[in-house]
Amino acid sequence: MELTQEDRTTLYNIWMSQKAKMQITQMEMAKRLGLTQVEFSRILRGDAEISMAFVTKFCKQLHIEPYSTLPTLKRAQMGNAVVQLQNRVVVDGQIQNVYINGNEVIIEYSHQPELV
Repeated sequence: MELTQEDRTTLYNIWMSQKAKMQITQMEMAKRLGLTQVEFSRILRGDAEISMAFVTKFCKQLHIEPYSTLPTLKRAQMGNAVVQLQNRVVVDGQIQNVYINGNEVIIEYSHQPELV
């Protein structure tokens, strides 16, 4: 799967936010990822390709889930999803007939008003 500039920007923003919270330097993170500081910087700046291996290690170090964070991965995950929905309707009367017309449901029912 090819990651986009939007994904890179997301990773960069996460890094900028998390490094302060975790009190970790770029040098320390690069070491954790098995990269030099220059390699790490090139990936975040866009001078080097982002691999899924990098994303997986990077997200693991920052305790985030890549599939709920990176736009491309979120779209890929949702693209295969089927969501089942259900609607219930209560009518004030007795249902006589129900029709389906495309994405519409037509309910025919009879209602007997109360006399006051």
